[in-house]
Amino acid sequence: MKYTSVYSRAETSHWYIVYWCPMMQKRVHRATPFLTTDPQGKRKAMEWANERSKDASIDKGTAGSERWEVWVEDYLKARYAGPHRVKTLGRYLGAWGQWQLFLSENNIPVPRALTYNHVLGFIKWRTAQRRTVARTLITKNTALLDVKVMSVVMREAFRRGFAQINPCERLGILKDMVKEKPAITDAEFAKIREALKSRPEWMQVSFEIAAFQGCRLSATSLPLSGVNIEEGTIRFTEKRRGNGQLHIFTTFLHHGLRPLMASLKASGATVTCTLPQMPSKEWWAFFREIGLPHLCFHCLRVSAITRMAQAGVPIAKAMRYVSHASLTIHRIYQRLAPEDLECAAAAVSFSSGEMPQIPGDEKAIPEASVA
Repeated sequence: MKYTSVYSRAETSHWYIVYWCPMMQKRVHRATPFLTTDPQGKRKAMEWANERSKDASIDKGTAGSERWEVWVEDYLKARYAGPHRVKTLGRYLGAWGQWQLFLSENNIPVPRALTYNHVLGFIKWRTAQRRTVARTLITKNTALLDVKVMSVVMREAFRRGFAQINPCERLGILKDMVKEKPAITDAEFAKIREALKSRPEWMQVSFEIAAFQGCRLSATSLPLSGVNIEEGTIRFTEKRRGNGQLHIFTTFLHHGLRPLMASLKASGATVTCTLPQMPSKEWWAFFREIGLPHLCFHCLRVSAITRMAQAGVPIAKAMRYVSHASLTIHRIYQRLAPEDLECAAAAVSFSSGEMPQIPGDEKAIPEASVA
């Protein structure tokens, strides 16, 4: 079939297919479940490719104005326009790209054709895929986030009269528990700093800023005009989750960070550092290269908040320092170990080693008091 072919890659043992998708107006590359070591694998992959190419060849005249490719992408770009929503738009367009593949393969040309069973099928289809870099399977939470994007699209389809219901709402599917990000130990801090000596400057600078200030990775790239060494303040600009609005806040400039800031200002720099296009992936690879795969950059924020809790810093001041608006979120970041709770145990100790008297429990009453 035209534009349909099968090929293999050196880094994986699965066959790949390529076919033309009229909905996306481009050739689509997909991994298949068929192994290159299977004698019948290539034949099965080719049949799989032909099936998807056939499914993708849907009638372009079907409900023209309602078709996904006519309005969805423009709608998302209009809804999430603005410099403070660039990353959100990128994430939503990425999710929509996955939906385009699924809709094309399952011959669902318009919103009114999407059903509840299709949505459940998408979750299964999505979690069978692998990530581009890590090659790990896509998690259920990622699939559910993609369903959330489709829910936004279907809500708009309903308003436009393209659908009668939104099958993406109220699925009743709970997210998987996310593995807690650990706090970084002193030994790990020393190992990381030593390894960073041979890394790009932006990594060294972003690490120190996040380590001392407990900020997010994106916030480590900031104008030096917002750093006042004399007054001991630093101004961050972050995006609030939920409403996507920019949040500007000024906090105390850590003493340990002041020499670095003074050096950057003296060099004539205008910003602390310039982050690459995908800095999180750079850090992901870095931690694995140095033998600390359980860590990620966000562990620096967890570490800062945990250390403040260990030192007994009042919650209100700790929240103000890292600009946490929610007490619930702030508590999630704390990683207190049992030994950190000795002060709590001391607070409920009893003088002279006496045990409290528990009503109705004669064993708790001193022997001389028992009638």
